Amino acid sequence: MFAGLRLSLRIARREALRYKGRSALSIALLGLPLLGVSIGATAYDTITLSEEETARQHLGENDAFVESVLPGESLEQLTWYDQWPMYDAPDDFAVEEGEAIPEPPGKEAVLAALPEGSRIAPFTLYPDGVEGIKIETPSGVGEIGALGYDLDDELYERAGLEYVEGSAPQDGEVALSSAAAEYLELGVGDELAVQGEEGERSLTVGAVVELPWFLNGRYAIGEDFAAPYGGWLVDVPGEFTYEQALPLNEMGMTAWATSLVLDPPPSAVDPAAYTMQMDEAMFTVYGLIVVVVVMEVVLLAGPAFAISARRRTREFALMSANGASPAQIRNTVLAGGVLFGLIAAAAAVVLGILAVLVGTPLLEGMYGHRSAGLRFLPLLQTGLVALAIVTGLLSALAAALSASRVNVIAALMGRTPGRKGSKKLLFLGLGLVAVAVAAGIGGVVLWSLPLMALAIVAGQLGLVACTPAILSGMAALGRWLPLAPRMALREAGRNRGSAAPAIAAVLGVVAAGTAFAMVVTADSVRSEQSTSHELAQGSLSLSLYAASDEMTAAQWEAARAEADPVLHRHLEDLEVVELPLYTGWQACGVKEEDPGQDAECTWTVTRPEEHRCPYWEAIGDGSDEATVRAAVEDARKDPVCNEGQEDTGQYTDGVPATTDRQIVANYTELEGEELDDAVALLKAGGVLVSDPLAITDEGTVVLERSLTVWDESGSEVTSEPVTLELPAMAVAGHLLGTSELFLSPAAAEQMELVSSLWQREYLLKTSTEVDASVVEAIKAELGDDVLDGTVWTDVWVTDYTDPFTRYLVLAVTGLCALIALGATAVSTGLIIAEQRQDMTTLGAVGAAPTLRKRFAMWQTVMIALFGAGLGTLAGVVGYALLREALNNPLKFRYPFETLYGWELPWASIGITVLAVPVVAAIGALVFTRARLPSERRMT
Repeated sequence: MFAGLRLSLRIARREALRYKGRSALSIALLGLPLLGVSIGATAYDTITLSEEETARQHLGENDAFVESVLPGESLEQLTWYDQWPMYDAPDDFAVEEGEAIPEPPGKEAVLAALPEGSRIAPFTLYPDGVEGIKIETPSGVGEIGALGYDLDDELYERAGLEYVEGSAPQDGEVALSSAAAEYLELGVGDELAVQGEEGERSLTVGAVVELPWFLNGRYAIGEDFAAPYGGWLVDVPGEFTYEQALPLNEMGMTAWATSLVLDPPPSAVDPAAYTMQMDEAMFTVYGLIVVVVVMEVVLLAGPAFAISARRRTREFALMSANGASPAQIRNTVLAGGVLFGLIAAAAAVVLGILAVLVGTPLLEGMYGHRSAGLRFLPLLQTGLVALAIVTGLLSALAAALSASRVNVIAALMGRTPGRKGSKKLLFLGLGLVAVAVAAGIGGVVLWSLPLMALAIVAGQLGLVACTPAILSGMAALGRWLPLAPRMALREAGRNRGSAAPAIAAVLGVVAAGTAFAMVVTADSVRSEQSTSHELAQGSLSLSLYAASDEMTAAQWEAARAEADPVLHRHLEDLEVVELPLYTGWQACGVKEEDPGQDAECTWTVTRPEEHRCPYWEAIGDGSDEATVRAAVEDARKDPVCNEGQEDTGQYTDGVPATTDRQIVANYTELEGEELDDAVALLKAGGVLVSDPLAITDEGTVVLERSLTVWDESGSEVTSEPVTLELPAMAVAGHLLGTSELFLSPAAAEQMELVSSLWQREYLLKTSTEVDASVVEAIKAELGDDVLDGTVWTDVWVTDYTDPFTRYLVLAVTGLCALIALGATAVSTGLIIAEQRQDMTTLGAVGAAPTLRKRFAMWQTVMIALFGAGLGTLAGVVGYALLREALNNPLKFRYPFETLYGWELPWASIGITVLAVPVVAAIGALVFTRARLPSERRMT
């Protein structure tokens, strides 16, 4: 037996060396997904830090970081393994209304709680969360963080702070982070213009520095800035111990020390107690993702062996004629699968590691921290080799079975036309598609991962099995096409055994990419729909904020007049429209009756009794999970139970109140007759609401007022509720801000609301194309404030989009498109190698070289187009199951969360369905040889 295996491997090795180009193409097709896994595993292991490594990266040679979290109170620290310790606060801990929060312990107090000889220095783990400073940028004015460190203290360098340029800043100097220096286009010796309450001042850049755990942070370090709140680097004689942490806990401080990460105290809570366990829904999602990836690997690798085996038909016939049994021929093909799998795995592992080694700086820039060195998950990489062998065997299995049944006489005579697809294969494919539909429905209804996985596998295999019949049907359309595409279609219909596996390779890649892109796109849309909108996307606004609530109307007008000239200098055809905002704070008549009182007036949109959801009565107080779940299921069936996660009209502050058509359109996105109706309603004293079920049969809505008053002693007094009924109209639920109300001036007067005490908002209409540089230029000239510093200013563009999601979808799509191009090129190359004799025949009968190039191009287009189209369909089916898995845990929460929908990533689909075939066609035209040496064809 072993002698036979050695012979098969020897034949496979010689065949690989004999046809180096064809072997390289087969190995490339098998190794593409393995390379992706290797890069992912190596990158993950390289960039992921252990708890100990994280502590050492933040603390360096120092012993600990301590932070004041409950000033003046004792706490019990529960966890010690990371920078976010869990702790228990005293049961009676509370800060009374109007009571000042205690200051954190100062340097002397912290040192007194530590052993003699200890050293500390101000520090923070959140440089982006400290108070920022306004600075001059190349485009105008921006903001960066400011850290009040004395870098002459060696504790900072012991913590890993690295000088990229320069040295510790002296008086009048500042150190900039690398990201801030790049953003500001400054270097050592340049001047940094800082804007403050006392005007602008210049600081010399004395150094460019870097924190290994915060590479992308934009901040400045200098003694002129305020020290971080309550955080300290600690260096003690010897090792930091649990006993040394206890006095700090008594002072309301937590400790994070490398020594306690390695050896936590006996009282420490197990981190697993605070780790969220993977629930059934997420397990299903991950399981389906694994199935999609495995299907991609199988479909991508299989064509290499199928096409290569057809190319070796004559060789197998010679082996059979010389006495080789079908089993020996199968073993020869399978040996090629093992050999190519080993080579592909070795190449993938080596190239993956090298790619991460070269790309480590880019990886560190993406994650924002230094790696602990190149690491590559050796166990997973070893498993990758085993997977490559198994995948190679499985991929070569179909080709081996086909090779063992070769017609010896026909093959030796060179008559080996592609096997025509039988009706059995078509029926098998249709049966698999039917099984996929049934399994998908059953998997969703019964919530079964095996059934959902079966649906994905059966659906993709069914499409692959139907591909020959689809090709045969499409070949009939060739009669209406020019010569080259007609030949390509008919050749695909004739040699379906070669074309179908090539299409399957592209199908697998596109299916996985489409499913992932749809998940990310749907999640982005879901997040946007769950976010309360106010102004329309892209609106340019000017905001004025008062330092106190004593501003008069004349002062607001003066502040606006001071800002106007600056706006007109930067914005052409400017139109400034005020957005009248009203508030319930110190309103509802209380301010006029007793100016010494504070009050909060909240108006809530109430529903008629028949439209109130019974969920709240069903769950009662302290209901168990089963009761809550049953109540949610009942609520989902009840049309009046449509409340979202946002509370409706719970806080009346910053509510717009106007009849201006332009502002109404900007807030509500209404158009035409609907906009006319809304404006007319507002002019009649009505309101716009987000809840259509709150509107009564008479076209009104009932608002209920809750008034809370605090007297001079701080005591809280709540008055009896007051109701008000007004004409109403419903608009889209997420467009009216957090209060979900849009008022008419008459309604605001009846509700006794007043103009916002601290804010004025203006909508800026301009013909100028506004980007970040325009906004920064306006801020630079306008400054932080106007009216002698009594009013702060801000200019901003409304943007609800998530650019990261868009870039992520495009990145994944680009990667899948690249792999699809590779699969198309490799498969086409193998097909062209198989059709060498046909190409020679074309030349012999007078076909021009350009015809042969165009013939190869259209074959490439056909493979890419069919594969991308069927792959997109398979990806949509896969997303349908993933969508159900993602939505399942969300269905049992009330108020309802926005579910994953059916938003299609059109840019992604366009790239895979249109761009990939076009690029593949260009590649085929450029790289296909037009002239072939003449050969005598045996007939």
